[in-house]
Amino acid sequence: MERLFELLELDQSSEIKKSKDFKLDEEEEVEVLAFSIEEALQNAADAMSTSIVNLEYEILERGSNGFFGIGKKPYRILVKKSAARGDSFEGMDGLKIDFDAQNEIILNQDGNFKIMVRKSGAMLRVNPPKGDGKPVHPESIISSVERREIRNYDKNTITKAAQNASGKWVKIAEYIPSQLDSTFQIQVSPDEMKSFINITKPEKFGRVLEVDEIVSGLKSKHVLYGIKENIIRDSIENEIYNMPILVAEGDMPIEGKDAEIKYHFKTSTDEVKYDMTEDGRIDFHKLDIIQSVVVGQVLATKIPAENGKAGKTVTGRIIPARDGRDHKLFAGKNTHISPDGMQVIADINGQVVFKNGKINVEPILEINGDVDLTTGDINFPGNVVIFGSVNDTFKVYSGGNIEIKGNIGKAEVVAEGNIVVRQGIQGKDEARIICSGDLFARFVERSIVRVEGDVIIPEVLLHTRVDCKGRIICTGGKRSQIAGGVVRALYEINAKFLGAEAYTETIVEVGIDPEAEDKILELTHRKAEIEKELPDITKQLNNLSMMLAKGPLPPDKEEQFNILSLKNAELREEINSIEEQYSEIQHYLESLGKDAKISASKTTFPGVKIKIKNAILVVKSEYKYVTFYREEGIIKIVPYEKPKEIEEKIQNITKKRR
Repeated sequence: MERLFELLELDQSSEIKKSKDFKLDEEEEVEVLAFSIEEALQNAADAMSTSIVNLEYEILERGSNGFFGIGKKPYRILVKKSAARGDSFEGMDGLKIDFDAQNEIILNQDGNFKIMVRKSGAMLRVNPPKGDGKPVHPESIISSVERREIRNYDKNTITKAAQNASGKWVKIAEYIPSQLDSTFQIQVSPDEMKSFINITKPEKFGRVLEVDEIVSGLKSKHVLYGIKENIIRDSIENEIYNMPILVAEGDMPIEGKDAEIKYHFKTSTDEVKYDMTEDGRIDFHKLDIIQSVVVGQVLATKIPAENGKAGKTVTGRIIPARDGRDHKLFAGKNTHISPDGMQVIADINGQVVFKNGKINVEPILEINGDVDLTTGDINFPGNVVIFGSVNDTFKVYSGGNIEIKGNIGKAEVVAEGNIVVRQGIQGKDEARIICSGDLFARFVERSIVRVEGDVIIPEVLLHTRVDCKGRIICTGGKRSQIAGGVVRALYEINAKFLGAEAYTETIVEVGIDPEAEDKILELTHRKAEIEKELPDITKQLNNLSMMLAKGPLPPDKEEQFNILSLKNAELREEINSIEEQYSEIQHYLESLGKDAKISASKTTFPGVKIKIKNAILVVKSEYKYVTFYREEGIIKIVPYEKPKEIEEKIQNITKKRR
């Protein structure tokens, strides 16, 4: 096929070269071969030493690009030299250009004509010239008619058509059937998906084919579907001959799409997603390894299969298409399928795990080592069990309980439930431990602790700030000591040793809600700020009011007056709100701590500051086996009282998990 194309190209190129290699000085017309009309006119203009606009042409044989490179053929054009015209100038590339009354550039183009013999007769169409172009002369048409040996033509009709140049077809002679008429052959591809025609060129007075003739011929060959009548019509109008023309095309079958499962989580943990910090470093705290979900979350969605669309050949034969295959969704542990069968939904908060084609939600997240660079920060809606430690700078958040088999370093650990640390917390003054339940750790050093429930520390609680809405119990260990820091609880603080032999300053406080106390301080501070700001605003308003009493204020002063008035009203409203909140919190605090107490089963050292509600005792000498409580506004000392029900609670909170 490629060799045939090369031979055709070579043969056609040689013919075109011959048509270029001529030089005319006085000749008025010439036949030119070229692969485009523009090329043919340019070659003729060069040969005649004139401009393209001084030429008129007639297409004797239309060229074609061929079919897949086969059958490519050049135009054969008769080019004539027309007389030169004045009132024009030679523009770029030798084109003759003129201007109209509005100074718009017009390309001059001569009129042209076309003759086509049809069933209804020999037809003529004359197109008018453009710009300063030359109209078609009747003699040119008659000369062409006679060359084609069209008999009994009407000369008057030709003359009128040339004079009117309406661009419409007019009949100039009757059609006479002959063997010179155009014919066509039909080819159907082996797969019956395409049909081609090859139209022969009519000779002399032979007629062109009609669209309905070709359509009838196709149907006689059983080509019934996908017929392109517009292509047939254009091929006839443009005189495309002796090459395959695609005139009918079937529809290929479209296979149906299989159902697709779209997972809304990573089904593989092989790839770790790294976030980058602003300075371009990898943030190992955000590794996106743990995939947490919440109850009701959609974990997977099925995109349903699509039916296939049958194809059809040009002969009308149906080609079946495969429908898409369905894929079922499988719900695993703690998940369910939606009623329409199109989604998998989580039943609980937890970690989503994809195993054996099923989606499971595990209520407990287990970290089989440390929380470090390999895990990043942990944020999980359910319970978390860490078999190692939480290293410095990392964070662990749980919507349930947290159990840590090792230690907590300079880290942040937050739980909506309990926190159990099998070893201890070495916070280096920066650890933050927050939980809504109870906290258990063997020891706590240099940390910030906020607990809604009880704090249970068997060994030591050193240099730590603890805010607890329950009890702080430091018993059951060899030392069981609270020393340094500020330790506050709502109901009770109980330890073997309070303070240290070195008289370490230790503040222990009960009978208060630490959070409410902090809120009291915040409100007091804010009220002081407002009371400091208000006098200046009041002074400015008084001055502006005095000015207003004398007449309207200037625009800038009026705007200032409005702003200050609004600010004054807002601040006074805020003071009223602060006073209401303050009163409510004070009433709440007064109702607390009736049975609050602080106890030391061994020794209370000097340097310890005992505070029960608003009563304060600074310990200046050692006390042995005592309990401190408040009565009638003062702190009293009685023999040591053991914490109640603490053993059972310690057993429950520290019991071994799986």
